[in-house]
Amino acid sequence: MVALKGCGATNADVEPITVSGEVSNDNTGNPIEDAIVEITAPGPLRQAITTDSLGQFSFTFEADSSFSVTIEASKQGYNAKTTNFKVAPETDVTDLIINLVSQEDPGGGDGGEQVGGEPEGAAAIVLTGISNQAINIAETGDQVSSAFTFQVQDSAGRALNSQKAVDVQFNIISGPGGGEELIPATARTNAQGQATSSLFSGNTAGPVKIEALVERPEVGLTIRSKPVIIAIHGGFPDEEHFSIAPDKYNFEGYDINGNRNSVTVIVGDKFSNPVKPGTSVYFSTTGGVIQGSGATDDDGIVTADLISGEPRPNDNITGSGGRPGYSTVTATTVDENDNRISKDINVVFSTQTASISASPTTFDLAPNGGESFTYTVTDLNGNPMAAGTQISVEGGEGIEVTGDNSFTLGNHLFPGPGATDFNFSIRDTDEESNDPASLTIKISVTTPSGNTTTYTGISGTRRKVR
Repeated sequence: MVALKGCGATNADVEPITVSGEVSNDNTGNPIEDAIVEITAPGPLRQAITTDSLGQFSFTFEADSSFSVTIEASKQGYNAKTTNFKVAPETDVTDLIINLVSQEDPGGGDGGEQVGGEPEGAAAIVLTGISNQAINIAETGDQVSSAFTFQVQDSAGRALNSQKAVDVQFNIISGPGGGEELIPATARTNAQGQATSSLFSGNTAGPVKIEALVERPEVGLTIRSKPVIIAIHGGFPDEEHFSIAPDKYNFEGYDINGNRNSVTVIVGDKFSNPVKPGTSVYFSTTGGVIQGSGATDDDGIVTADLISGEPRPNDNITGSGGRPGYSTVTATTVDENDNRISKDINVVFSTQTASISASPTTFDLAPNGGESFTYTVTDLNGNPMAAGTQISVEGGEGIEVTGDNSFTLGNHLFPGPGATDFNFSIRDTDEESNDPASLTIKISVTTPSGNTTTYTGISGTRRKVR
């Protein structure tokens, strides 16, 4: 049993609930002054006030548990509108917007002819308004209800008036079965033939299909609306749907301060949908500095910048061989049971300067001859260079270079072929000169910041044709 107290009644143990909002013109958006706003249900709270010059209204009452409230707004020259929603103890509702449609332009000004006269019996049910096409799972702290209004019309398209009022039943045709419900399940049409109900979400995500119907037993007729579909999603974070990835697994940060590397987290609920917007995710790192926290967007995504600086990382992770430069970035949030869940990722802070070696370091080319080489490029800690590093090999005039001779380095955490170990070949292609020549092979490594390391430790001779 809900204990209710209207305006003027007080209880020192119960925090008053405030319900406030604005009544405005549906077409222009302008506030409507002196509109009558009435709480019509529950009965103990029944009261009415008028809006001020800004179209604003406010009610205050007390309750010791959650319940449904129905408010009707009306003014001469406008179609009345009913709004239904839930309130809870110590939780104010301060953002109600009630839009009234002018009777001078009920159809939005389409200029079509309207049938006059008194309406006859119910023949059709038309959806005229819905507050939210998607709501969140219950108890997530976000929007968990959607109000919808149907208008009952006769066969000529005229809205039923108060003399022809009928009961409209609201049914869930199909849904995820997580406790979602319609409140109220039945509503009487008002003077504009309108009836309003609200869908309140349960604890399971999925689409909900809703219909409104009117029974006319006197003529053996059941009138149904077209189904309305509202999506329920946005639950709590789930560890199996929690992922983290950096923009670059390897960035130039070991000996540079202030370089940024974005780290993106995607947070889903146990139904594989994005969590509710605004879910908090906390970040930490063992190297440099990372923005401490962020809130998910509509897609469950939040991004934080990893910023190079002290401390320089030195995590002895598997595959690092004990080399400095490896950091661990961790993202943490809380699931529906208030358990901390986290995911982490490793990132290399590489140096600006490269260490380059090659084998062999000498060669003797016969006319039109060739030679093959292997070479290694690492940062000063022995790790791969930063993603985006440009590597090139130049052979000089008359020398063709093939193999790993001009490319951009990708994202690599650990040394190995394609990350730090490469090869190329040279071939004499000078058909015009038979003169012997001394040659030097140059390997250039340019990081994303523009720092270039060159290696000229390979030299040899192109022999003269005998």
